[in-house]
Amino acid sequence: MAVGFVKFMRPSTKTLGIALVLIAVFCVSFYFFYKRAQKDPPKQDLILTSAVINQPLPKSNLVNISGKPLGDERLRQGKIVLVFMMPDCKPCDQENEFLKTVAGSRKDVSFFYVLPFGNKDQVLKLAQSKYALEPVYDNGSNVAKTLEIYQVPIKVFLEDGIIKRTWIDATVTSEKQTEFKNWLRAL
Repeated sequence: MAVGFVKFMRPSTKTLGIALVLIAVFCVSFYFFYKRAQKDPPKQDLILTSAVINQPLPKSNLVNISGKPLGDERLRQGKIVLVFMMPDCKPCDQENEFLKTVAGSRKDVSFFYVLPFGNKDQVLKLAQSKYALEPVYDNGSNVAKTLEIYQVPIKVFLEDGIIKRTWIDATVTSEKQTEFKNWLRAL
């Protein structure tokens, strides 16, 4: 019956019907293609490790809760671990709990929590109330932008201002904790 009905349709109506079917097929295909692309985002490093290793730390403008700058020269002397964190990040809370236990094990290594994003006063207050180590804010996000840090937590080890190692641990696992403890002992 439907075939007979199509036979008596005007050519312009047939063309319009075919066009509507093709548009519907295109829209459905585009929808599923887009959904698939959202589920499988391209993998990318959170920090360009190979590009920053053995490079100097970029000029920083880190300040503490009182607004006092953490002198750039202080970051260029000795052994330092910068831990990029945010106080509203669950993995960062796990990182904080872990770092409480290891930060004091080496008196020759300074640890700083670097807060790269958000409202300076709000994130510093929240971080100071939550975190065991001194939090500093990356004014203008210069260090984070230069190192291409867009997610946290990430640890960066400096020796005399030169980036020697990075840890990109979006989740804290016991294996990663053991690896870090062993590295810190052997440092």
